[in-house]
Amino acid sequence: MNSLINDLKSTFFHLRFSVSFAFLPIFLWAYALSEADITKNFWYGILILHLLVYPASNGIYAYFDKRKGIISGIRGIKPASIFTLVVSLIFLVVGIYLSFKVNTSYFYAVLIFVLLSFLFSFPSTGIKIRPLYGILIVSISYGVVGFIAGWVCGSDLGKLKDWFYIAGVLASAGFVAGFYTLSLVYRVSEDSEKMGDLFVEKLGSAAVFRFAEIMLPISGLLATIVVAGKFTLYELIGVILYFLIWFLVIDRFRVNFYLQKEWQNYKTIMNFNLTNSVILSIYLFLRILAFHYLLID
Repeated sequence: MNSLINDLKSTFFHLRFSVSFAFLPIFLWAYALSEADITKNFWYGILILHLLVYPASNGIYAYFDKRKGIISGIRGIKPASIFTLVVSLIFLVVGIYLSFKVNTSYFYAVLIFVLLSFLFSFPSTGIKIRPLYGILIVSISYGVVGFIAGWVCGSDLGKLKDWFYIAGVLASAGFVAGFYTLSLVYRVSEDSEKMGDLFVEKLGSAAVFRFAEIMLPISGLLATIVVAGKFTLYELIGVILYFLIWFLVIDRFRVNFYLQKEWQNYKTIMNFNLTNSVILSIYLFLRILAFHYLLID
């Protein structure tokens, strides 16, 4: 019984629902741009992606990663076991099955994400240890495919041809590339166990921060252009101020990074991700509600 409880506890942490939640703004951003009414596909799309498919990919990645240490705020939790893999695969199969109930485009988006996540997770592909390929796969899977999954829950894929919408996709991919890479920088802290099995270890902390400080402003500029063209003036001002504050916060983290231990850096970046996700998700959800009920432009 104790063994089962430990497996369940370990599996819960390896599924990393908090990490899955961090990508919720991508889905909501796409749905807000689609200007669709709130339907059952909106809720199904969120639940399938963020409570089944994303956690499943986290669990599968953890099984092949085998890294000990800090996971979801718990130090020393045991590596993912075959039990974790089985639970993750069950989540994945259920998610894929339910995705077909939404619509065909969403189903294909989920399948493409699953394929890309397997390519990233399998050690034999070598993708996750190569900076260019690793960042590219992550940005496409969570940024582009995640955006498309949100979009097709509210609109036809064929309508995603407007340059503003394309800029929205590119902004999503850029934010994922920047924030995902930055979220792993704790693994190259002074006291980190270097295993050479992830691209951030090849990049090093200095390169990670440089990459984030280039990618995030570019993505912020693209998102600002989209907001300027599609949303209200008040939202534009708020978004600009929000981005400026976050750029200052990230720069402050860069300064403190070398003064902190791995555990402290991990907590800092996880708090960043959670705070950012909560704020953006609330704003975008309220935006969707306002458009639905108040018919704002």
